[in-house]
Amino acid sequence: MSESVLQKDAGQLLMELMMKTPETVRDPYPHYHALRAADPHYRMVIPDHGAGWVLTTYDDCRFAMKSPALDKSGVRPRLGKERGDERIRTLLFMDGPEHTRLRGLISSAFTPRRVQKLRPRLEAQVAKLIDPIVAGLTSAGGVFDLVETFARPLPIAVIGELVGVPEQDYAMLRDLTKKASAAVDTIDIHDPEMLRAADAAMFEMEQYFVSLLEERRANPKDDLISNLSTVEIDGDRLSTEELVSVVVLLFSAGFHTMTDLISLGTRALCENPGEMARLRADRSLLASAVEEFLRYDSPIQITGRSFIADTTLSDGTPVPAGDQAVVVIGAANRDPARFADPDRLDIGRYAAGGTTEPPLSFAWGAHHCLGVQLARLEGVLAFGALLDNFADIQLTGEDLRFKSSGMFRGFDALPLHVVPAEAP
Repeated sequence: MSESVLQKDAGQLLMELMMKTPETVRDPYPHYHALRAADPHYRMVIPDHGAGWVLTTYDDCRFAMKSPALDKSGVRPRLGKERGDERIRTLLFMDGPEHTRLRGLISSAFTPRRVQKLRPRLEAQVAKLIDPIVAGLTSAGGVFDLVETFARPLPIAVIGELVGVPEQDYAMLRDLTKKASAAVDTIDIHDPEMLRAADAAMFEMEQYFVSLLEERRANPKDDLISNLSTVEIDGDRLSTEELVSVVVLLFSAGFHTMTDLISLGTRALCENPGEMARLRADRSLLASAVEEFLRYDSPIQITGRSFIADTTLSDGTPVPAGDQAVVVIGAANRDPARFADPDRLDIGRYAAGGTTEPPLSFAWGAHHCLGVQLARLEGVLAFGALLDNFADIQLTGEDLRFKSSGMFRGFDALPLHVVPAEAP
């Protein structure tokens, strides 16, 4: 860590992180370390929201995610204003009995057994995307954009396969999901034109899934939307609105996290050729590697919570109800108090006998990601396919085009130079 970063106070460090300076966009982790050292739970004033606590330790961030003293009551979706509709629209923004009920009704669709049953179909989706890339290369190799041709279309194909979306609609849903996600995927969240476009895209997605649901109720298939339409617990079933909100959340959340996990993980391997070689030599480390990619460079860097009851942080610092929490996942995942040598990529960190401290990238507690098993399988298949099909993978040396997002970390483009693997 540079001496100049260490000499800055917590306020300066936080301001540079919030302004997304070129330095903090490229590598925010030295700033996270310095902020944690300067003040592990820095108190700031958030305009129109009162006091906010910037949490950078693993213990504080996990506490904020699992404690009943905090919820998402201060973290609301911005979509719906054009329709005079600002209700909580997805599971992501629910708490209490409503959240517990909805989560219980849909959790059966995401068991490890059900996800593994999807594996052959997901492998086929991976092959459909990677085979044309390989076919377009000469024996000497070539360049392709990982984000545009693989990391971005794959999550939509995987979720589409799970939900039961016709393949010809994947591209349309990818475009709508990207537009709708602009409400949280940009720094300028108050741009009225951007919000109107995002809201229109969200509305179009909702109407599409309402139509698909009606079709599946008339002609059920072996897919998620058909199965969820019949799920019942003690006579309770999902309404059309609830089911559609679940499917929309799957597309919006899964799209970003998986696109960014694949691109960030690939970049990490390219910058750590020893770990790339290690993974090539031992594919049993793929699951551990995916978990390490999530820890090392989390696709979701920041989330929020609200204190709804008086409580204390890990060191006994009192916090009153009504304050907000800025949960810095990226900092928590590199907390040296929880992870040995946290700035080192170690694809075996989560192998048998390794650390049992999970990254917080999929959240924790009541809002722990329901699709975590699907995401892990998708990651294993994606990275396995890249290693299987390319004998050499390197960054081209071009300046990396990072997203301008306050929440997500990833790339708008990631050009790679690859050499195809020899045919078996």
